[in-house]
Amino acid sequence: MIELPIILDGLIEEELQNQIEDAMFECSWTYHSDNCLGSPCLGKNYREILNPLQYNIAPFFVSDLKIPRNKKSYDKVIKMVKRGCDEVNFNIEKIERCYGAIHALIRNKSKHDGIHLNRGEPHLVMLYYVNDSDGDTILYDKTVEDIPYDVSFYSLYPEEYCKLKVKHRISPKKGRILFFDGRVYHASSTPTKSIRCIITLDLFGKFKDKSYEFPVPERYKKNISSNLLKYK
Repeated sequence: MIELPIILDGLIEEELQNQIEDAMFECSWTYHSDNCLGSPCLGKNYREILNPLQYNIAPFFVSDLKIPRNKKSYDKVIKMVKRGCDEVNFNIEKIERCYGAIHALIRNKSKHDGIHLNRGEPHLVMLYYVNDSDGDTILYDKTVEDIPYDVSFYSLYPEEYCKLKVKHRISPKKGRILFFDGRVYHASSTPTKSIRCIITLDLFGKFKDKSYEFPVPERYKKNISSNLLKYK
């Protein structure tokens, strides 16, 4: 019987870990000025370049690894995805999201980023930690059944809607894989010792023992033939 969350250490050999880390330098990245949704300057029409030590902001970079520009990196990442899913006996039917994320270093103190869900429908989140750093992943005790998805989607601050308690904290470690139920509210936190790089995926499918099933939503099924995995 599968129980989530699942943490896997030592599954990915050092050579592949290093290949994935190097591949992140070849990705196309987009800069975002704030990942904690708490800045006092959110109401301004244009953001200034602000010091994250003084303001409640968390700069970060995001890369969609499924776009053609990032194919070389995605091909390395998918080896890790297959290895992890095989280890936990999860049959993937569709990968809907595969992003790289780099969180900027904030030396003052760690801040938790926006508490959220990646999407409203049931899905399995897979996180891969590209490097050693601080900045824990935080899983809370509330799910979409407790707090409607719209609350987080429209940036209405779930913690103001309902009191959340930390249920799990997972520290970044190079090569570590984390699986958790995507219906669980969660957040990243900012690193204070080195930049934090992760890869995050939203998966549809089911565990072989049927302990958890995350069916492909109807609106995605018409495109599923072009999204089936081709492992290399």
